[in-house]
Amino acid sequence: MAVLMALAISTPTAFAGEISDRAVEAEKALQAGDGAGALEKFRSAEEALWQAMPLGVQNVKQVDTAGGFGIYSERANHIYKPGEKVVLYMEPVGYGYGSDGLGNSQIALAVDLTVLSESGEPLGTFEKIGSVQVASRSHNRELFFKLDLSLDGLPPGKYRCDFLMHDQNSNKTAPFTTDIEIAG
Repeated sequence: MAVLMALAISTPTAFAGEISDRAVEAEKALQAGDGAGALEKFRSAEEALWQAMPLGVQNVKQVDTAGGFGIYSERANHIYKPGEKVVLYMEPVGYGYGSDGLGNSQIALAVDLTVLSESGEPLGTFEKIGSVQVASRSHNRELFFKLDLSLDGLPPGKYRCDFLMHDQNSNKTAPFTTDIEIAG
């Protein structure tokens, strides 16, 4: 029993990796009173995590307006008049960085859409209905993606919108879904 306990306690340490090692370095720098050094080490841990994680899409909201990261006005409902634009706000994470050829890192993402009926029947797929490219000297993590959808021609009813985000700097993709209703 004592051997199993010792093994259970030491296992996390035995499997500690690059991310946790860098976080430990940040903690040590902070304890030594080096706040700036701690932040640099912590950002190094964050960079390792970011590179290892899959592409994801967080905080998908149907909005009235979106003006920046975390700056949006969420829509009161998901019911739209025929021909009314659907505006989505989302926060992608885990994307890669390319180069813009001018010394900047470049984030490049695109989105595909499949519209499904209430019963789940695919009504149409549209590739690269939206994209975003951002060039920066830093590896920005706070990125928002605003997508304006025109679903003209859909008859009144309830629909599911299945999206697939593509990272143009890697092979990573991330699905996400939202429901809408076209009023009759």
